[in-house]
Amino acid sequence: MLHGVIPAVMVPFLNNGKDIDQESLRQHVDFMIEKGVHGFFVNGTMGEGMVLNNDERKLVTEIVVDQTAKRIPVVIQVTTTNQDETIELSRHARDVGADGISIIAPSFYPFDSIALRGFFEAIAGEVPEFPIYLYNNPGRSGNNITPKLAAELADKWPNMIGIKDSSKDIMLFQEYIDVIKKDGYASIIGTDGMVLTSLYIGGNGVVSAIANPYPEPFVKLYDAFNKKDFVEATRQNFLISQLRDVLKIGPYLAAYKYAIETRGYRFSGLRKPLRDFTSQEKATFEAALAKLDLNF
Repeated sequence: MLHGVIPAVMVPFLNNGKDIDQESLRQHVDFMIEKGVHGFFVNGTMGEGMVLNNDERKLVTEIVVDQTAKRIPVVIQVTTTNQDETIELSRHARDVGADGISIIAPSFYPFDSIALRGFFEAIAGEVPEFPIYLYNNPGRSGNNITPKLAAELADKWPNMIGIKDSSKDIMLFQEYIDVIKKDGYASIIGTDGMVLTSLYIGGNGVVSAIANPYPEPFVKLYDAFNKKDFVEATRQNFLISQLRDVLKIGPYLAAYKYAIETRGYRFSGLRKPLRDFTSQEKATFEAALAKLDLNF
């Protein structure tokens, strides 16, 4: 079962965003494991999975699975807007040794619960022995996974073992926990700013963007919470809130990748049409970051 701090693994690029930087990706995997994270979430929003083609998504999967070498669990986000391609990516993740898959509600078209049930069950039936985590992110996909549907799928399918919720709706997250009674079912928050709150109400961990450059405060928060040191957990949560504000500077994802480079290794490039910092945005980010007491 996924638990604890689970970075949503970011992907570095070479040649103006055209080629995956395989060496730097492997270094990034090792960096986060050495800092104590508990799992990886691959090919999601932060990993630019939606702007990679399927061959590239398979390559990223293979690299992360190989470099992780079973030290911690690796879960692959496999959804595309095409059901057959989603099944193909699910089988690939299973065959190369990942520890599970995550399925978001498909995007662009509006889907009711009947259509979503058909989509999720089609994948579950194709890889019946392989762990599946539903992924609710209505702000991105445009489609919401209701607690009722999630509970019904968990009851019917033994391989449906958890949900990642990025709705930013803590009441909805609470409802998943309350409604889904399956033993061992993992409820994972997908919003960095809600990690401490989610643990208090029974969540199992966080899929984190910020843990790519800064895994330390998340690991410290999780450890402190489990030791019932709520003062320290709150202190780390405040630092995470400060980091969230700083990492919003500039275009989407750019600050995160530059922050990773400040940790001492190459991690450049964004896949077009995403863009990097301008020189002014970089200077603004560096000034804001310098005001934080990181001590890493």
